Amino acid sequence: MKSSLNLVKSILAVASFAALSAVSAAPASAVGFSFGNIFGGDTVGDAYQNSFTFDVTENGLNSVLFNISNSGNAAASSMFIGKVLFDDNGYLSNAVANINNTGNVAFTGGASSDQLPQGGTGFTTDYAFTRNNGAGNQYAVQGSESLGVSFTGNYNNVISALNSGSLKLGLHVQALPGGASDSYLSSSSGNTENTPEPLTMLAAGAAVGFGGMFKKQRAQAQKAE
Repeated sequence: MKSSLNLVKSILAVASFAALSAVSAAPASAVGFSFGNIFGGDTVGDAYQNSFTFDVTENGLNSVLFNISNSGNAAASSMFIGKVLFDDNGYLSNAVANINNTGNVAFTGGASSDQLPQGGTGFTTDYAFTRNNGAGNQYAVQGSESLGVSFTGNYNNVISALNSGSLKLGLHVQALPGGASDSYLSSSSGNTENTPEPLTMLAAGAAVGFGGMFKKQRAQAQKAE
């Protein structure tokens, strides 16, 4: 019985170590943000603003990854994101595009003073990324696709700046109904609650499970003594 208990103790120790390792090693969960139409600008894209979102993930030490997505809309199935711009106010540097893209997406860009259509004086571009040339909207962010852009930056500061509106993203969307285009600005609010990574939950669950097993084995041992 002692050997069995020793085995369970060993397994529990390994599981506990795995759980702690997973918690410390797993990247922060993605924080999601939405876009809204620009007040006073074109209204042709108002009905489709909920199709565009982005999330931000801590991508290593002092690195953040923006994932800009187009979920698509049956009423505007051809619309695509042709340009993504950042008004960062000094929170970001060292931009790298096309990180973990989804779909046939390819953009080029970096530090830029390019202006967001309808952005006005409330949006000053620091970084701009434009779809690569191809047949039609070949490399744009179409429905069910996404673009990833990484930066050097402090994750917590970036999330705080996005929530306050001191860091903003702008989108230029094309091929709306009637061949129209429209621009969107990131909403200055986000879901700041983190969700545990799957690996973390698995390891933690294993630790709890083995802990229950250990208690049951010890109770049986005590009865047998």
